[in-house]
Amino acid sequence: MHTRIARVIAASSLVLAASACSSDQPPVEFASAAPLSAFYHPEAATVAGPRGSVIRSQLITGERAVPGARTYLVLYRSLDAQEKTVAVSGTLAVPEGVAPEGGWPLISWGPGSTGVADVCAASRSEGSSPSREEQARWVAAGYAVARTDYLGLGTPGEHGYMIGETEHRALADIATGAREIDKSVGSRWVAMGHSQGGHAAMFAAADSAGWAPSSPLLGAVALAPASHLGEQVRMAKWAVSNPLGKLGTGDISVYVPLLVRGAQTITDIDPTRFLTDRAVSLLPVADSECTGGLREKDKWGGLSPKDVFTRDGDISGLLRVLDDNDPGGLRLTVPVLVLQGRADLTVPAASTDAMVSELQGRGESVDYRKYDEVDHSRIVSASFADVLSWVDGRFGIAR
Repeated sequence: MHTRIARVIAASSLVLAASACSSDQPPVEFASAAPLSAFYHPEAATVAGPRGSVIRSQLITGERAVPGARTYLVLYRSLDAQEKTVAVSGTLAVPEGVAPEGGWPLISWGPGSTGVADVCAASRSEGSSPSREEQARWVAAGYAVARTDYLGLGTPGEHGYMIGETEHRALADIATGAREIDKSVGSRWVAMGHSQGGHAAMFAAADSAGWAPSSPLLGAVALAPASHLGEQVRMAKWAVSNPLGKLGTGDISVYVPLLVRGAQTITDIDPTRFLTDRAVSLLPVADSECTGGLREKDKWGGLSPKDVFTRDGDISGLLRVLDDNDPGGLRLTVPVLVLQGRADLTVPAASTDAMVSELQGRGESVDYRKYDEVDHSRIVSASFADVLSWVDGRFGIAR
């Protein structure tokens, strides 16, 4: 695996340079009569401020609220990969009733892949969904749940899909901002996420303790975390040059436009150097549609690797980004729980096995649980009891 000397240096400097993230001013409440879409587009003058502070919030009611909780739509500050202050959206669900001493324990949740277009932001599609039901289970268990949309997803700017640096910042900064929105939320938190969110939780376990020292991170839970994406792209490219090759098919074609757009947020990637004309023509679809639309047969879902990659294309730039953002090479600062369904066709179990093996082989603290006959979507509900027990242990909660 690639080394991450630069990441270690950056993490060390963050510990020294981290600023206090809480603002002395309460967040501005957003007028509920205004169009919801306006919430995500703050005036430029309001964006400046310390990372982890809140720009504004709005109470959510009706079917979009998490049952048993005060639910807020949130706009908070973070830093993008170029260290520019940006607005990030998300939600916060706080249990009703009296908080325990020290405040409600907090989970900062990273959603799974939805796309890179603003309309794909998780907070824009709350409603009655499995993710909302999972939040309600955690609220019923006595946890506040902050749920980021990630940088550039829902708000101005580009979304750094599978870029660990900005993903973990999104998780840490909303965890800090949660206390500003609702004083009953405690300062201690656990990073948690599924798929892309699992990837984000892994990077939080490596970097967020230094990024947000005023918000103690106790651990991270990664459910079917994306890993070895570089290897999957390599296999897809190999299949183009090997007519009998069957590797690299599966879902990877659908995620190629998202990976390209994510890589372009941190480096100069020219997709015309390695994508076919047909694939290049379909790239703009990712800028307007979510993963469901990308899966359609007349779009990315109908493409094989041979339809996506040119035979002699140079994918080295994209591979560098994917390898540098692979969680298998991280140095963890807190314990991590990884959970994987063995019937997962989206995040291959073999990839997670390899990632965990790499981490444990270096002595990293990783607890790995595997579930037979559980696919990608069902891992969240299938593992809930195990995850709850593990997270309770991190907070010292006895039931």
